Amino acid sequence: MTFIVESIKDKHRTTDFRSSADVAVTLARKLATDGFAVSITAPNGDVYSADRFDLLLTRESLNSQG
Repeated sequence: MTFIVESIKDKHRTTDFRSSADVAVTLARKLATDGFAVSITAPNGDVYSADRFDLLLTRESLNSQG
């Protein structure tokens, strides 16, 4: 699975790819702490903003149990 972490601050834009939700959220939270506006796109196309990262982790853990 691929999670896409996109961040923007001033004129600086980054796009990073991570293989799991927890690693993507860790990176995204660090970027948000550094002042970036961050979103994560999940493999199914759903986009999560910083206020919804916990939901992404919850959904990922539920999906891995099945």
